Amino acid sequence: MLKKSLIGVSLTITLLAGILYLPSFDHIRNFMAWGKHSIFDFRTHPTRHIENGDAPQVWPHDSLYNKIELPDSLLAKIDSNNTHAFLVIQDGKILYEKYFDGYTKDSISGSFSAAKSIISMLVGIGVSEGKIKSIDEPVGNYVPHFKEGDLAKIRIKDLLTMSSGTNYKESDQSYMGLSAKMYYADDQEYVVNLMEAKEPAGVNWEYRSGDTQVLGLVVEKAFGKNISELTSEYFIKPMGAENDAKWLLDGESKHEKAFCCFNGVARDYARFGELMRTNGKWKDKQIVPEDYMKVATSPANYLKDPTEGGKPVDYYGYQFWVFNHQGFSIPTMNGLFGQYVYTIREKNAIIVRLGETKVVKHVHHFQPENFTYIDAALSILK
Repeated sequence: MLKKSLIGVSLTITLLAGILYLPSFDHIRNFMAWGKHSIFDFRTHPTRHIENGDAPQVWPHDSLYNKIELPDSLLAKIDSNNTHAFLVIQDGKILYEKYFDGYTKDSISGSFSAAKSIISMLVGIGVSEGKIKSIDEPVGNYVPHFKEGDLAKIRIKDLLTMSSGTNYKESDQSYMGLSAKMYYADDQEYVVNLMEAKEPAGVNWEYRSGDTQVLGLVVEKAFGKNISELTSEYFIKPMGAENDAKWLLDGESKHEKAFCCFNGVARDYARFGELMRTNGKWKDKQIVPEDYMKVATSPANYLKDPTEGGKPVDYYGYQFWVFNHQGFSIPTMNGLFGQYVYTIREKNAIIVRLGETKVVKHVHHFQPENFTYIDAALSILK
């Protein structure tokens, strides 16, 4: 009897282990191995190296570098929010730089959804180089699954503006939801193939990480290279990043998690802020087309927001957020747990905040802490 019981238990364990290797359940196996998501996932998830080259361009210090102090009330808020890095650059020079909790200028941190803006800029480059004919092209020209049924009506532009109308539900946090599968699955393309058309595209805005992952597949197909290679070639090397970076991959290391997972240091995140500030230009080199960046960092106000009674969208462009505060329209790269890159063009300024903020109820789609970081920067900007 004991022998039969042991055999039964062994067969059951073997069967369960086998199930966790099926595409429908492999994300659960990876969750068990990698753990709950955090800004340190580059330590446990598969990654691809992003080379910075051999010619780093170090940000110079302003003559007032760290000489202007933040008001105590704002500094206390920033510190209490589990901030790891707070960086303010003006006129191309570091005006203020502070690290917390053992972080330094060389500490790598995950971007979460701030990476979406990088994917958008790669799309813009693809159009300028003729690798993508137009953002009005059907997505199905690049991703086979989107040739089917109503999915065939979805354009690249609809993905850029989070208006694909698919069944991907960001708020579904269940273990079997598409969000969980997209972050933990073995193959991003398998998860994309689970997406279905739900409503007409190009009408309603709804935040969907799935839209960005599909854009990642479009970029891979158009360029014939992986996203890490492209990020190194078009951004990290030309802009002289101070450190190498990483991008998280799916479980089988097939595809980058395009919707979330660039990992770099604060000073190098600021380089993407410079591209927002200058409409795609780094010093004398136009990296992303100027016209594309102007539209990408402006609200797609032809779309409706169903959560606000169908009002026009005044806060989102092509994978960039637009934060309106104190009379400024501020293009923003925005990631979970408070990974932010802001640009205040009128002040010729870039602001970077990295950390581990607890997610709280949003105000008009933004975490309330955004006001703190903008106000802190404005208090010291010249």
